[in-house]
Amino acid sequence: MRVAILGVGGVGQVSACELVKSQYLTKLVLADISTGPAEELAAELRRETDVEIQVKRVDARDVLSVQAILDDIDVLLHIGLPENNFEVMKACLNTKTHYIDTASSGPQWLRKQLAWNDKFRAAGILGIMGLGCDPGFSNIAARYAVDQLDEVDAILIRDGDNSIVDYDGFCSYFSPQTAIQECLAKPNYWTADKGEQYLPTPFANKEEFEFPEPIGWLDCYNVEHEEATTLGETIGRAKGCKYVDFKYALHPDFVNTLKVLSYLGLDSDEEIDVKGVKVVPRDVVVTTMPKPVDLAGKIHGYSSVGALVKGKQNNKRKEVYVYTIANHDEVFYKTEFQATIWQTGIPPVVAVDMIAEGLLQTTGCIPPELIDPIPFLERLKARGMAWDVIEKTSPLLQST
Repeated sequence: MRVAILGVGGVGQVSACELVKSQYLTKLVLADISTGPAEELAAELRRETDVEIQVKRVDARDVLSVQAILDDIDVLLHIGLPENNFEVMKACLNTKTHYIDTASSGPQWLRKQLAWNDKFRAAGILGIMGLGCDPGFSNIAARYAVDQLDEVDAILIRDGDNSIVDYDGFCSYFSPQTAIQECLAKPNYWTADKGEQYLPTPFANKEEFEFPEPIGWLDCYNVEHEEATTLGETIGRAKGCKYVDFKYALHPDFVNTLKVLSYLGLDSDEEIDVKGVKVVPRDVVVTTMPKPVDLAGKIHGYSSVGALVKGKQNNKRKEVYVYTIANHDEVFYKTEFQATIWQTGIPPVVAVDMIAEGLLQTTGCIPPELIDPIPFLERLKARGMAWDVIEKTSPLLQST
């Protein structure tokens, strides 16, 4: 199988390092608008594998630029900026190349991506939207949990990290642009009676949530995220689900910094004039922040993502929590990556595994929860990304 990775930052590097371990891989193209990191990675990988590895300069904003590398490619992993998803999808459609990305630019854009379902189906190709850790693993974990229940009341996605970082300044463990955008957006959630809705302000509905040990209790906030857009309709409603949301554990310093950025207008993606120079405020902020890949070895603690599904089975109330947890130091020792980007880079590779094995033959545009969870989770564990299940049951109260 021939695979291209568009976007060779930290997550793309994780996916590349994992893909070259695959016996089915015959060719790997590393594509980015800045080829320096890709060239360095290619040189390392060529010492470890006989797979043909090429490096290409590609501008993801330009359909023809993307299309130029896809003539003989079976699957493209788009691990660049979500704002370029549609250009990349169009290139894949024109060349009949399977497409996988790890995030969207927001719920409205995810819905528009999924609306290309008929186009992809007519071309005989598969598009998977949002297959990283969260979204991605979180969706598939939710599907696995929902499948264990007769009835579902709520699907709650939770992301927490208790780590400290050896960096004196504002930073994000994943794409800084995405972190600023989604944390300051109006959080989305889903209810059975009204569908997807939005809270009026960011950082809403603070709650304490108990993550698996050794993380424990963390303060979580509603954040705009892809899972709340799709899970209620795709897997929840049929079993009576009434509510879906996503909450992220955010450190008070991180929250306060984002509030200040917003107050000053530095989160804006609109160009402004500064002494005759056009600049985008958010781009200026992001430029001052470290790249997530450069935080490897500087983060100490644990990262966890999970799906808590509440419902009923066999006349008992039941909660099923499916989660993954990783130690930043252990991941760095084994892979030289930090855990957050490592957890994001493995799931898209597992989807490629399933395509190569003939286990993922559907066509069209789908969210991750429509992938069969059992073979996916089995292969995820085989790739080193462990997951587990916590179940709690209690008898239903009998009415008198």
